[in-house]
Order: sequence, then C-alpha cells, then structure tokens
Amino acid sequence: MRCANCGNELKEGSLYCDACGRPVQIVPDYNEFDDYLDNLVGNDDRRTDERKTVRPVSDKTVRFDEPVRQQLQSATQRTRQNQDRSSQSERQQARQTQTKQAQERQAQPKIQQTQTKQPCEKPQSDGQKAKRAQQKKIIIISAVVCVIAIIILVAAVVRNVGRSHDNSFDYQVKQAKEAYAAGDINSAVSYYEKALSIDSDNTDVRFALADIYMSKKDYDAALVLYQEIINTDSKSEEAYKKLISIYESKRDYDAIVALRDSAKDESILKLFADYTVSEPKLSKSSGKYGEAIELTITADSGTKIYYSYDSDNPLTRGERYYNPITLDKEGTYEITAVAVDDRGIKSEVASARYEIEFEAPKAPEVDPDGGTFGAQTDITITAPENCKVYYTWDSSDPSAASTEYTAPIPVPEGNNVLSVIAIDQNTGKCSDIYKSRFEFYMN
Repeated sequence: MRCANCGNELKEGSLYCDACGRPVQIVPDYNEFDDYLDNLVGNDDRRTDERKTVRPVSDKTVRFDEPVRQQLQSATQRTRQNQDRSSQSERQQARQTQTKQAQERQAQPKIQQTQTKQPCEKPQSDGQKAKRAQQKKIIIISAVVCVIAIIILVAAVVRNVGRSHDNSFDYQVKQAKEAYAAGDINSAVSYYEKALSIDSDNTDVRFALADIYMSKKDYDAALVLYQEIINTDSKSEEAYKKLISIYESKRDYDAIVALRDSAKDESILKLFADYTVSEPKLSKSSGKYGEAIELTITADSGTKIYYSYDSDNPLTRGERYYNPITLDKEGTYEITAVAVDDRGIKSEVASARYEIEFEAPKAPEVDPDGGTFGAQTDITITAPENCKVYYTWDSSDPSAASTEYTAPIPVPEGNNVLSVIAIDQNTGKCSDIYKSRFEFYMN
C-alpha cells in the first residue's frame, strides 16, 4: 500500500507515512456488488446532501465502521502531537527527503489516483442491519436458484434432444455415414445397429452394415445380414450374389446348393446356373417290359455317374456307372442314379421303376396239322424266334428233356398223338403245347 499524498510505500500496520508524516487514510474495501445490493434493497443510508457519492478505491483503500474511525482519529491526533514535539531539524530533514522522493517520482510513470470524499454514513440500528442482511441473503439465494433452474432446463433440453436422436432412424444413419467417412468404423457400426433397432426390416442399412463387415473380413457377420435381407426380400438378387461370393471364397458348395434349393423365383435361380448339375437321364422310361432290356445312363460332361438297383442314395450305396445295364431276369427293379462334378456338387437323383415279366412264346406251327395218311409223310415244325422246339409221340407233355426238333420228322405208322412245345432260350418261357393225332397205315 502507498501513501495517498506522496506515493511512498507504506509498511504494513503503519498509521502514518514515514516520508511526509501524513496519516494513513484507511477506509473499508469498496465492493460494487454491495452497492448494487444496497440499491436493490433500497438502502440510502450512505448519502450526503441528498446525493450518494461512491468512493473509487485506489490501491489499498479500506473502509471501516464508526468505532474504527474514532480509533483512527485518536491515533492521528497522537501522531500530530508527536510531530509537534519533534525538532525543527528533523522536520527539515523530512521535507528534504520528501522533495527528493517527489523528484524521483516525476521521473517515473505518473500514478493517477482519484480520491473523493468519504461518504458520510448514518449509523444503522441492529434491526436495520439484520433486515439488510436478510434481504441480501434472499437476493443471493434467488439468484442461485435461478442459475440452478437454468442449468436443469438446459440439461433437460439436451437430454430430450439426445433421446430424440436416439429414436431417430435418419439421425442414426446420418451419424453412421459421417463416422464411416471419417474412418471411425466402430462408431459407424454402432450407429447402424441403433438404426436397425428402430427399423428392423430396413435392407439398405443391412447392406451398408454388411459391406463394413466385408471390408473387415468378418464374413460370418456379413452372412447373417445377407441372409436376413433374403428373409425380408426373397427377390434380392444383390443379397444372393453376395452370399454366393462368400460361399465360393470358402469353397462351401453344399451351402450354395442349399441356398439354391431355398430360392423360388426364376430370376434368382438363374444366378445358380454355374452351380447346378443336371439330373442323369435313363434310356428307357419306367414301365412293364415283357423281355430283357438294356439301360444306358447319361449326364453332364465332366461328371461322374453313380447308380443303384434298390437304394434311394446311389452316391453312398451304389456303384460307379461305366457301361449299359442289362435287366434280363423277371422281377421289379428300382433304378436310381446321380451325377457329381469335380466340386462335389450333386445333381438331383434320377429314378425309374422297371417291371420285367417275360411273355411266353407262341406255339410252334406244325405242317401238316394231323390227319390220316396212306403214304409216308414228313412233318415240318416252325419254331418262334429265340426258341427251341421239343416233341413227343406218346401224348405226354414235352419239355426241354424231350426230343428236340432239328429237321422234318416222318409220321410213324399207326395211330399216334404228336405233342410239341417251344421254349424261349432267353427267358426260359414255354409256349402252349401243340397236340394233334396222326394216323398212318401202309397199303
């Protein structure tokens, strides 16, 4: 703190200036907020001649109440009395010191000080002081409450805006795109997932999220999203293409076939043209045959064919097809066949049912067809195709153990019954037995 008269630095606790001898002017610290509160509560005690004066406060100016002021005045009077008792030489020395210090101050930047008269204050009663204090307290509390209310209001607005954003599909998508553009992949994923929680059927968001997973090589997560897209939109060619691409990279052709089998739309099925093996073809259609048949099986070039006589799974329980199959025994056959390419992609299983029941050959033709003869006569027998003919003359039924017909036979003398049968050499079937009476007597 400096002397208000000469500017000399004052020692702490000094009541007068060591340089000029002037008493230290001490008033309470000026507080503009106190004046503002005094104006609010209507305090006009600090007035002089009906005009309020406010003392601008310089460096260390302090303001006290009346009791302190009286003590200050007493100390000042004592100081003055001590100065009067001082010798003339000491006062002269003090004035020289003062002159020297004044010259030094002129060489330094001027310190501007503005002083006004200390306002006169009327004494206040304890009740007035308590009332003022209470009024100030109310104003301060009200101000604090207002500030708190504003803070709460701002927080509520921010919270409501945040909730509004949390429930906004467009906002989440926008934030996801901005985060992805900024390279913040994790935040982009989080925003897209929030968007899906709002609109779970949105396929565009699933595509965007799946693309992110694909870029991160998280194929399993991308597969789930593409499958969900197909479940929502069964005609999404883009989702099918993405799934085929992923399965192809994994060489999971069974999954591609399963995906193909789940597709119903014709335009989607065309996407699997390179992952489809045609069903094998059998040379004869299902049916009943009266003779032995030979089957050939064909399939796409570069495929292997497997077949079975009695199984619905020829790949595991059948045998490899190389040559035509002959069905030369009576009975029923269930033929199944499948084709497999080098990737292990299988065709649909082809199947056919064949019932083989051979037809009996026709009865042989005999010439002459019985009768009475007076001269030697030869009998000619014509056998059906693939058949051998056997005969007897004693009316017994012929069999393969009987006499085989190889050339015309003469009619024996007497009254005889010729019995003839034809046996198919391929099927073993027998014709009906031919019987006729032949009589031959020599004249």
